[in-house]
Amino acid sequence: MAGGAVASDAGGWRGVFWLLAGISFLMFLAALFLVPEILPEERRRPGGAAATLEAVRVVLTDRAYVGYTLTFSFACGALFCYIAGSAFLLQNVLDFTVAQASLAFSLGALTATLSSAANTRLVGRYDPRLLLAIGLAAMLVATTAALLVTLAGRLDRALALGLTGIAFLGIGQVFGTATALAIERVPHAAGTGSAVLGALQSVLCGVASPLVGLGGDDTAVPLFAGMAGCSLIAVFALLLARSGARTPRAPGNSSHAMTSPVSGRTS
Repeated sequence: MAGGAVASDAGGWRGVFWLLAGISFLMFLAALFLVPEILPEERRRPGGAAATLEAVRVVLTDRAYVGYTLTFSFACGALFCYIAGSAFLLQNVLDFTVAQASLAFSLGALTATLSSAANTRLVGRYDPRLLLAIGLAAMLVATTAALLVTLAGRLDRALALGLTGIAFLGIGQVFGTATALAIERVPHAAGTGSAVLGALQSVLCGVASPLVGLGGDDTAVPLFAGMAGCSLIAVFALLLARSGARTPRAPGNSSHAMTSPVSGRTS
């Protein structure tokens, strides 16, 4: 009986997998054959491996682009440190029930979402680079404070939720702004810039996530150390971006006027 139930469950999950795989393949075909190219022909780049590698080389030689990309990627690494270690923090360290931990995790996600939504309005009034710096400062201060409080053995529920909430407020200001500033540097190769940014983000998040479990499941030190470390590196990456922003953009087909995605100004 038990073996039959296990086999039935396995067969059910296999069916769900193939259903999702089929839907994904259909979506791929629809995007490939039905979605038209919207970029004007005069601004399109030639295809092929050589052209792609050249575009990658061009975007990676723009110091400001690299700085903003690293800023975004390490901020994302800080977020994934929390995602990977939140169960240890909320249930084992803070002794929340499963329902309470789920609520606390959801509140963090809601905080980041609301901060990101507010960012779309703030960029029309304030310099996006200022908002990015404020967001990173909030992340670094909150995560460093959480690490120090944890090392001192004084972490409680109020401090943990309050400090992580401040970090999430900062994350909401960083993500969209850093991405837009990075792509703004390479308007002639925006697709390549987006691909490099996404690939680097995935690699860093994949590396950062497992590290928070190295100290065991009954401590929050690795979690906050990972978040604080990623936040600190993101700050240094922003300094790199600012030094690179003083130089001209990477060469390329950028003679067309472009509207900044974060400031609305023509560049």
